[in-house]
Amino acid sequence: MDYLNGMGYRFHPTEDEIIYHFLERKMRDGTDFSVVIKEVDICNFEPGQLPGHSPLPSDDQEWYFFSPIAYKYAKSKRIERTTKGGYWKVTGKDREIYDDDNGRLIGKRKTLVFYQGHGSSAVKTNWVMHEYHSETACIYQAYICPPFLFTMSF
Repeated sequence: MDYLNGMGYRFHPTEDEIIYHFLERKMRDGTDFSVVIKEVDICNFEPGQLPGHSPLPSDDQEWYFFSPIAYKYAKSKRIERTTKGGYWKVTGKDREIYDDDNGRLIGKRKTLVFYQGHGSSAVKTNWVMHEYHSETACIYQAYICPPFLFTMSF
């Protein structure tokens, strides 16, 4: 029986699970989670195209993706978040994520909103994305850009 597509299955991991089970395991040993979370370069697609890349077809309005980091410039820490038709804008403060068991800081979550168009004529849309960062990323990959895990909803 295919449990992932069976009746009653929903994929909604907690933030602890996102950081520990998925993001850090992917960074540490390259664990393949493509059955539930596909690796997609977020900026190669418009938000409306991304749900079609989710390996879990459902009526939920939330999708999960791994995406590599793309920097604006060679020696810059500024992350590139533009698409052909618009851009993802960081909104609000980063939210710190703590381990439920010991209270240790394990990651951060950024909230981004998609703006259709570029420059001063860009229009805010209802697309929202959460970008998860592990606090221990440098332990696993010193020279390789770690992937981010994104949740996206409409």
